[in-house]
Amino acid sequence: MATVQTTKFPAKPKPASKTARKNARADAKTADAIKLLKDDHKEVKSYFKQYESLEDDTEKQDLANKICLALTVHAQIEEEIYYPATREAIDDDDLLDEAEV
Repeated sequence: MATVQTTKFPAKPKPASKTARKNARADAKTADAIKLLKDDHKEVKSYFKQYESLEDDTEKQDLANKICLALTVHAQIEEEIYYPATREAIDDDDLLDEAEV
């Protein structure tokens, strides 16, 4: 009589809870926002260096407009994503109030 070999499959993983999924999404958004903010810092720093080397007033004005737009977007990301997520994650309202100012 032939021997039948059975194969055991790994147990199906349990789906993550709603809270776990929500926290994972929040963590991913926060990590993305932090990366974006750091990239913004580098970008604006490079704009300021570029500005110092310009002599033409029109080029300076164009770059100043670009800097203002980049800083506006940066502030919006901080206010809408970073600070609210940080407030939920840490218990230091004084620090965050100061940072927002």
